[in-house]
Amino acid sequence: MTPKNLFNIILKIFGLFFLRDLIQIFTQSASAIIFSSQLVDSPGNFMEFTVLLAQIILYIFLVFIFLFKTNYLIKKFKLTQDFDQEIFSFQISASSVLQISLIVIGGVILIEEIPNVCRLLYFLVSEKEIAHQFYAGIIVSAVKIIIALLLIGERKRIVGFMEKRKEGKQ
Repeated sequence: MTPKNLFNIILKIFGLFFLRDLIQIFTQSASAIIFSSQLVDSPGNFMEFTVLLAQIILYIFLVFIFLFKTNYLIKKFKLTQDFDQEIFSFQISASSVLQISLIVIGGVILIEEIPNVCRLLYFLVSEKEIAHQFYAGIIVSAVKIIIALLLIGERKRIVGFMEKRKEGKQ
């Protein structure tokens, strides 16, 4: 494995973490947007919406750069410039590292969301008079759990897509 390949893997892992954060931001903001009837009526709500939209756009840009333009980042920041060795002796493939990172990211999301959905379901059952307040949280947590399960279950396809996309752009 060359230093360029190693940095390529590391940058893709950063991109996967940004993707995880993007999914969390999107699911949290989607419920706020869906359940807010007066989103842009007041200047404060419009400003919050604008900042949220800018944040989502920034994360989409970072995910795209870190997952699909890693060679550009390696060249731009001269990451492989000061390495004496041209080849590192690793016996693991890049796709294996990416699959492991997808499993870890999916696991982290599951570890965070399963207790959260259980807590919200408990409040939904125990607080019947204010149960409608917990529906949005339950939906968001359920979507995150589904996404985490998809990350874990479809990791080979996701890695295949990332590698295919990389090969097509070179």
